[in-house]
Amino acid sequence: MAEALDWARKCACLWVVVCGCGREAVETEEQCDTVSEGEVAISEIHANPDGSDGNDEYIELFNASAEVVELDGLVLVSSRSDGTGAVEHRLRDAQISPGSYYALGNAPPLELPSHLDYGYGSALGNLRNSDATISLRCGGRTIDRVSYARTRDGQALELDGRSSPDSESNDDADRWCFASNDGVEVWPGNYGSPGAANGVCEAAQGESSCYERAGGLGPPIDGTIRITEWMANPRGADGDFEWVEVFLSEAAELHGLRLGSSPAALGPPAFEDSCFPVDAGTRVVFGAGPAAAPRVDAELDFSLGNSGARSIVIAHGERVLDRVDYDGSEEGRAWQLDADDELCIVEPSSDNEYAEGNFGTPGQANPPCPVVLPEGMCFEGPTPRPIRNPTAGQVRITEWMANPSKVDNRAGEWVEVEFLAPVDVNGLVWSDLSASGRPLQDDECLAVEAGAILVFARSDDPDANGGIAPVAGELGVSLNNTVETISVGVGGAVLDTISYSRPRSGVATQLDERGLSCEAVTPYGDGDLGTPGEPNRACP
Repeated sequence: MAEALDWARKCACLWVVVCGCGREAVETEEQCDTVSEGEVAISEIHANPDGSDGNDEYIELFNASAEVVELDGLVLVSSRSDGTGAVEHRLRDAQISPGSYYALGNAPPLELPSHLDYGYGSALGNLRNSDATISLRCGGRTIDRVSYARTRDGQALELDGRSSPDSESNDDADRWCFASNDGVEVWPGNYGSPGAANGVCEAAQGESSCYERAGGLGPPIDGTIRITEWMANPRGADGDFEWVEVFLSEAAELHGLRLGSSPAALGPPAFEDSCFPVDAGTRVVFGAGPAAAPRVDAELDFSLGNSGARSIVIAHGERVLDRVDYDGSEEGRAWQLDADDELCIVEPSSDNEYAEGNFGTPGQANPPCPVVLPEGMCFEGPTPRPIRNPTAGQVRITEWMANPSKVDNRAGEWVEVEFLAPVDVNGLVWSDLSASGRPLQDDECLAVEAGAILVFARSDDPDANGGIAPVAGELGVSLNNTVETISVGVGGAVLDTISYSRPRSGVATQLDERGLSCEAVTPYGDGDLGTPGEPNRACP
């Protein structure tokens, strides 16, 4: 019976841990009063695993005493550095042998991976990636506490392994370092030493050390480093998928490089714990997370803005080396500077979709920005040239259908124009006595030769307009079936005007070479009378 009761009590405690409930069974301070301050030291923290932070986080403890330490009743606390936002877990059925390491993680107690000794489930939520504190408490006493400013994806924070951990040495931020990617890979993409002695932290590498190792290579100088591309508004979580690309035109050592949103808001030095020499022509990608771009070389320590006027600054120490300014963003499309320093948002294409719904070329050469045509210019092939606007006397309205009978009245209306000189029809616009249509817009030069006859219609669909093809452009005004005046012009200048009254149903009105007006007699398309796009017959 006693054994059954003991098993029931253990199951009850285990159920609380598995559920990760905030309200666990109440314990008295006496259960942990045998543990003194400093006997247990926090020696390793992995708060930012490669992948989802909700999995595989852990905290390592070290028994710095000469006796077995019973952890029952000790409380593990995660909070911000100022102590706010605290969440906690009370330890159960746990002990550490003298001089041993003990790894506690957010795995369920019944599903512990091989590198963990204890699972606290979801009791602590996700450990913070920056500005955080981990504490071990007994009632009102703090057994040990460690604060950290930042983390690195996939690399645990370790206390220097050259000496046994203790609660004094772990207060010194300079004694901590990130587990080396050349060290133990605990599971794919994650490095550390949970439950075992930590690796040795290399002595802090000053700038001179890095430059000596790089054969005298110095930091970038003005004019040799440029911010060339950035994704401020990715499709997906901005905090995971933002990135900035930097181009080096000369070889340099990037230890100590800093990025930020202004000279007064620069982030911590990049490559702080290692040297990073690069060759001339190298592109370096700073990413908010490892999945931000196909290749991420360093952490992006600040958030890019999506709207309003924004800036990105890159510096070495306090010396600003480059700055770009941009205004707003479009989701899933990167900003870029091309080789001619033209700034643009990339145009989506199958060639630059580096992730689903995200377009850019991080780590690769940027394509040229589209040429922005100055006003009054058009492209002739790849080359822009001035638009050759027609002038009065070079354009004649020669025929019009105001009252079609075989198709809908509006859809079947059209006007024919003859051009007497080689001109461009870009910007041509139609108007009547009360309204104007939209100018004919195109980046390409819409050139016509002398003698060309073009038709402008309400619809460019032959099935709707009575059988007219081709149509050169939209007729942006309606032709009345009573008294009407219509004009064609460009840039505010009127090129030609005609007036008419009460046209006959299904019959176009035409002007011949002498300027005489008469009704058309030749059927076209669906059977109405006219010669759209063809020379007119002589009027009687």
